[in-house]
Amino acid sequence: MKRADAAGTLRRSAAEFIGTFALVFIGAGACIAHHGHPDDITHVGVALAFGGVVMCMVYGLGHVSGAHINPAVTVAFAAVKGFPLRGVAPYIVAQCAGGFLASAAHLATFGGQATREAGFGATVPVGTSPAAAFGLEFVLAFLLMLVIMGVATDARAPRGVAGLAIGAAVTVDCLAAGKCCGASMNPARSLAPAVFAGGPALDHLWLYMCAPPLGAVAAALLYRWVQGPRTAPAEPKAASPAAR
Repeated sequence: MKRADAAGTLRRSAAEFIGTFALVFIGAGACIAHHGHPDDITHVGVALAFGGVVMCMVYGLGHVSGAHINPAVTVAFAAVKGFPLRGVAPYIVAQCAGGFLASAAHLATFGGQATREAGFGATVPVGTSPAAAFGLEFVLAFLLMLVIMGVATDARAPRGVAGLAIGAAVTVDCLAAGKCCGASMNPARSLAPAVFAGGPALDHLWLYMCAPPLGAVAAALLYRWVQGPRTAPAEPKAASPAAR
């Protein structure tokens, strides 16, 4: 039984690794491409890239691992007992490892000069203070997690809409604040690009590590309250991720 549990954890963690790799490779890759070709890959294009890859991963891997692809989502589900505590560490390790592989792939495919000039698609405050960026990231992650709770954990939600709703939430969050704070909503999305880029990205990494989990946990707790008597299954139907 224990061997079967370990094998299941490994398979689910592998799905999280793949999903987060896809998120960072496509999303941060769009940021790198946007830096080199701003007229072709617009801000709207970057937002659609993040939202689209999230949608694809929810539909492609949600039935395997829940498609959290975001440590903030994993922590939030655990906080409301929608995800086992023993699974938190394996998921977060897998998610961060997927992000690092994606940034390494950017270095290999885009080349050192292009990726460094674009900061590996790292998230940093732009035209706003770190405190304001922290507040933005909190609110963006809160709204994303609220949508995830509604469509992925509540039996009253229409079936099959999770990917569309969560992908749309990521897209609109990116459109609203991507130019101000990077609209990360996801520590794994910000960690690897910051480590590879160094400099200001590392200086501001703390806010992308802290604000999204806090916002996601707050949203999960609030949704459990407004949800009323539980109508949700024991574990998420196809929980997702996020973001930019």
